Amino acid sequence: MDLFLKYLTLQDPNVRYVALATLLLGGVSGAVGSFNFLRKKTLVGETVAHSMLPGVLIAFLLSGVKNPYILILGAAISGWLSILLVDFITQQSKIKGDSALAIVLSSFFGFGIVLLTVIQSNYGGEQSGLDHYIFGNAAAMTPDDSTAFAWVSGLVLLLVLGFYHSIKSVVFNLEYADAIGINVKFIDGLISFITILSISVGIKAVGIVMMSALLIIPPTAARFWTNGLVKLLLLSGFFGALAGWLGAFVSYSQVSMPTGPWTIVIISLIAFVSMLFAPKRGVIYQRWSKLLLKRRINEENLLKTAVQNEVRGLGKLFNRRSISQRQFFEQRLWNRTVRRLRRKGLIKKVHTGFTLSTEGRSYGAEIDRRHKIWEIYLQRRMQMSINLVHDEAETMEHFLTPEIEAEILGELGLCSRFNPLLEIHELVPDNAINAV
Repeated sequence: MDLFLKYLTLQDPNVRYVALATLLLGGVSGAVGSFNFLRKKTLVGETVAHSMLPGVLIAFLLSGVKNPYILILGAAISGWLSILLVDFITQQSKIKGDSALAIVLSSFFGFGIVLLTVIQSNYGGEQSGLDHYIFGNAAAMTPDDSTAFAWVSGLVLLLVLGFYHSIKSVVFNLEYADAIGINVKFIDGLISFITILSISVGIKAVGIVMMSALLIIPPTAARFWTNGLVKLLLLSGFFGALAGWLGAFVSYSQVSMPTGPWTIVIISLIAFVSMLFAPKRGVIYQRWSKLLLKRRINEENLLKTAVQNEVRGLGKLFNRRSISQRQFFEQRLWNRTVRRLRRKGLIKKVHTGFTLSTEGRSYGAEIDRRHKIWEIYLQRRMQMSINLVHDEAETMEHFLTPEIEAEILGELGLCSRFNPLLEIHELVPDNAINAV
């Protein structure tokens, strides 16, 4: 606990630089990555990150120093050239986008490895630390690196805020943005620019190999929780920042543990938890919702069939055999459904069978009514044969809302209390249906 409090209060200067830098890196990368995620261009970040290695090394060769601003500039130029080259390949040849990305990524990264080998062979101690750009080494970050992170993060934030509405339009509807006078090429270039900036400052901390994960995984995790763009940006930035902060803490508490890989592991865990437990989109939530839906349909089918048997003079008492003549229930399914309905007070146990309660009869009658209304709608409006409407109504009866029901009745010219005694295919033959 003391170690955690010491980290939380940033008492150690070295920890302060690393923690703040990874916090900013994760937050900015997560937010910026959301735009490429929504445009379905997530692999652009992967290509740009790998393409920055030769830019870093050429900047070192030309300047002779490892100044973070010079190396960031070299990385940014190299990343920008990679995007231009991808566009050139796709426009001037029949090569598709994913193939062009793979070609540029492998070519630039291979060239970078060659340069790194040459530099390590000829520059001695002056080149130490350049290999950190491949796999990352946040612990080796200096105050200058943290300052560079802060400046770039601030610039990216200002650009996003300043052009937010234009970026939003281009991301979601390119044609609409062009129609209302937005300079689409400029905004597209701006998104590429802030992506390149975010990657160029982050590759020293996380590494070229893993940097793209900070652009892809946070928005992927955030998408499970929200539909709104603002919420997506905030959540994505928060997840990225949280992963960076916790990754730095793991590295601080266990000196042998690298910050960058732990940051990626943590954001991956956040994405996995989001995929499982997020409301509406989470796997567990969806499985549970489907189970509840199946249960509701089975319960409604049983209640409706019991009501139909009463209407047809088969008596109020029912059991599995009498219900299964119209709606089949396997024994185990019957037992589970009956138990739930009894707990809800919708049916009662009577002698050797069951009977509907007042609430159960009302509920079943409403489902039966929806079924009949939908059958009539299909026949009259959709001109469907009465031999086919029953199966369609068996599904729709469970999903008709009061609003849709009222709209259907109005379109058919029927009053709100309309409730035919029998189903339409039981009332009249097919050639006489128009007389109903």
